[in-house]
Amino acid sequence: MKATVKVLSAAVLATLVSLPAVAEQPFEAEVEARQAHMQLVKYNMGILGSMAKGKRDYNAEVAAAAASDMLMLATMNNMTLWPKGSDSSVEGLGSKTKASMWEADSTVMDKHQDWVNASKKMADVAGNGLGELKGAIRDLGKSCKGCHKAYKVK
Repeated sequence: MKATVKVLSAAVLATLVSLPAVAEQPFEAEVEARQAHMQLVKYNMGILGSMAKGKRDYNAEVAAAAASDMLMLATMNNMTLWPKGSDSSVEGLGSKTKASMWEADSTVMDKHQDWVNASKKMADVAGNGLGELKGAIRDLGKSCKGCHKAYKVK
């Protein structure tokens, strides 16, 4: 009986000691989800970019699907993935986002709208031929770079 009490007491103590460490990372799920979101963006951009650069054969159906997915990713409401305080200053969180994204003078929403606009343009033309895709890829890449340059830690 005493052994059982000791084991249970040790387990409870270990749980209580570990709780503060867990509580220190309140935005872990949000950062993980937004990184997964960005991986999907990267994947679709990779398809479109490799076609535009001639590293992958142009396929209208695949290009249209990747562009449609990019537009969906750009226009989905992902507000919950970006809570204030989930930036790179939080040690161990794994975020690459600059805290300046949440400052009053932030232009992140303008940059996001640039991405939405460029994604819409790409979705409209990606399946219409390699020339159309090449014409739209520049603005799409520029929209991605604009936000990353301003709000992503290198």
